[in-house]
Amino acid sequence: MTAEDNADKPSDRPQRGVFRTADLPSEQRNEAWNAIAGSFFDHVVPLVDKAMDGEIHSDLLGSWSTCTIRFNPHSYARRKARSPEEGLNHYFIQLYRRGTLHGECAGHGVYVRPGDILILDVREALTLRASAGEIVTLIIPHAAIERLPDGLHGLVLRHEDVSTRQLAFRFESLQAQVADMSPEEIEASQSAIREALITAIDHTLKQADLPAQQGAPGKTSEEIADDTASLRAVQDILLDWSGRDD
Repeated sequence: MTAEDNADKPSDRPQRGVFRTADLPSEQRNEAWNAIAGSFFDHVVPLVDKAMDGEIHSDLLGSWSTCTIRFNPHSYARRKARSPEEGLNHYFIQLYRRGTLHGECAGHGVYVRPGDILILDVREALTLRASAGEIVTLIIPHAAIERLPDGLHGLVLRHEDVSTRQLAFRFESLQAQVADMSPEEIEASQSAIREALITAIDHTLKQADLPAQQGAPGKTSEEIADDTASLRAVQDILLDWSGRDD
């Protein structure tokens, strides 16, 4: 096992954060939601209500994070792509438990239904609108799934496919058990999710008659440490807003 592999492992039990808009005055809710999402998106705007309404349950797992997010109707956008030096080099892998989403990812139309899994590259441009809903999101480094970022942004894994349902099952299992899992159990779950994700991606690309994706270059331990620090900074913002009572 390489030093890079060791650097990517969770070294302790997950750091959990829980954020609820209901714990804040209404005039602070949009600010708080945008502060947490600001590392990924230019803005998040409620579509029906005056303020964002929802919850974020987040567990930090080394250079990965897993979140359950509940929300009212909203839109979110990133106007232009970022270079690797400008922000996090991660994917959002989002399982839609409830609700729908539509819009554009780098100019390509996207529509997501309950049971589908959406892949977003947090470096790429997007404009999306979500109904009220609930999602399970994995935030993972690009290199974790060994695919080129520009080939996956906006890719939807459809719930009709067996490979998508198998991936969804592993998402749900990790989310349900993560608080009580040891670092070794988390590592095993991450490995199983990675394999299931690659299988589901390859199946979807084959169905769409798209070219196979190329492998991503290996990462140094310093780059993995940067990924971990970047997600920890986001978690710290969430924890800061969770602890406010003013």
